[in-house]
Amino acid sequence: MAIRTGKEGFLSKLCCKNGLWIAFRGSMRKYLRFVSGLHEYLRERLEPLAALEQARLKLQSRITNRDQNFLNLLEKGIFGYSSSPYLELLKSRSIAFSDIKKWVEGDGIEGTLTRLQQEGIYFTVDEFKGKTEVNRNGIRFKCNERMFDNPFLSNYYEVRSGATRSAGTRVRIDFEYLKQRSLYDALLLHTHGILTAPIANWFPIFPGAPGMNSSLRFLRIGNAPRRWFSQVSQAQVDVNWEKSWGTQLIFMMAKLYGAPLATPDHADLNSAHILAEWAAEMLKESPRCGIYTFASSAVRVCIAARERGLNIKGTRFLVTGEPLTAQKKKEIEEAGAIAVPVYGISEAGVIAAGCNHPADPAISDFCHVYKDTTAIITHRLSVPHIDLEVDAFLFSTILYESPKLLLNVGMGDYGMVRKCPCDCEFGKLGFDTHFGNIRSYEKLTGEGVTFVDTDLIRILEKELPSRFGGRSTDYQLVEQENGAGLNHLRLLVSPRLGSLDERRITREFIELLRRSEDSPESWAQSGSLMWNQAGMLQVERTTPIPTISGKILPFHLVKPSAKVIGKKE
Repeated sequence: MAIRTGKEGFLSKLCCKNGLWIAFRGSMRKYLRFVSGLHEYLRERLEPLAALEQARLKLQSRITNRDQNFLNLLEKGIFGYSSSPYLELLKSRSIAFSDIKKWVEGDGIEGTLTRLQQEGIYFTVDEFKGKTEVNRNGIRFKCNERMFDNPFLSNYYEVRSGATRSAGTRVRIDFEYLKQRSLYDALLLHTHGILTAPIANWFPIFPGAPGMNSSLRFLRIGNAPRRWFSQVSQAQVDVNWEKSWGTQLIFMMAKLYGAPLATPDHADLNSAHILAEWAAEMLKESPRCGIYTFASSAVRVCIAARERGLNIKGTRFLVTGEPLTAQKKKEIEEAGAIAVPVYGISEAGVIAAGCNHPADPAISDFCHVYKDTTAIITHRLSVPHIDLEVDAFLFSTILYESPKLLLNVGMGDYGMVRKCPCDCEFGKLGFDTHFGNIRSYEKLTGEGVTFVDTDLIRILEKELPSRFGGRSTDYQLVEQENGAGLNHLRLLVSPRLGSLDERRITREFIELLRRSEDSPESWAQSGSLMWNQAGMLQVERTTPIPTISGKILPFHLVKPSAKVIGKKE
């Protein structure tokens, strides 16, 4: 055997490691783009009033040019992008860009999207995630969520969506995207009188998007959060070095530019009094303050304030991550605070929010759709595992800087969409599309964290029977909101299985959820910790509830009224 020495041996080793060297160079380019983008972002900060004025001008312009912006994005991002997953579906129906342009000119964006959906041009949430094969119009293929990445992004960092689908949706956040999104924040905060008021976040640290994204966006408009509280500590989650490094770099550079960001302080769900005390203290110096958090977390702050005799009247809770139900809204308002619904999906960002005098106050989560960034249509969908037919949302992106390019893509939610005038700041700019009564048909949500049906079905139908006996029909989850507006899951376990250790069932169920994703940096870690803190799961030894037809389904959800299901009015 020949032995290579000296320069020959070195070159051989270098060639063998060439793949690693190429990957290293690619990573370095990415990091340099990230640093460059962050540098520009921090240099271009605005004062609050300047941000508000810029928001009014740009949003008005986008509303005026909405149709053309949609067509431009379609032409470049889909028809001009050979790797677009939409091309196969469009070609199967012989739909060209000129056809869509003609339809938009005649029927508008929503009319065009409805026509495309009827032609089979759409993706279900499971198709989008690559969990099921696309099988329409005589063609079959499989996607993965990377195929929907916006090809125009350059200076970005990555986060994970709050829903625990597979490894969680990996979302690239471009700094230009954050600049554009911050304009909507300026208008929203102004509408609720907190553009310059003290603000705090109560969101988990990475890998989730809300905490870091909102911190950077609010920094951009001159009102960075004064505090960031996290329901989980960094020591409790396994985040890789790249994400940790990126997070620390953001904090360090913001400080160097004279705009320090609040770093996360641990305050778990049983420490909501810390937030209540912060709000009460801030209200001594300002007539209002804001807390951006999950809907259930906001309820916990209000309960803690009432229990400790703290005055938090004047607090605006920007609530997201789960439905703002009537009971949750009532609990918040009884504390003298106001709940502002904020609806977003990581794949498209925040796409709707509530104003200061909604046109239909009877709907607890009535929102203005940011229709210059996203178009929404609904279609009737039968959901077999909950025995329900709903008006499911299909989303399409219009904003050039959006993380994903969506064209009639479902995200597992349903509700009501309608047009109506509003005298608020959003209404005056032309934001006349509203939606509300928003619920999910493919995931269960609690404390702002969602676990999708596929993970839960596997646990209910396979994992629990293998550990504790019985069949899949011996286990069922029932989602329920208690009188305080906090969600709980009742795990019904058939009495026929005999004596079982209910605490062990709870422990193993939560542990199975924690391991429900492939990625060690997934939201399942934070989610399972938060569900544990909240006592989210309650085991009950009772027979699972059958449907009218006698079927035992994995989930038994309390069916909403016809209005909630989403019939247009």
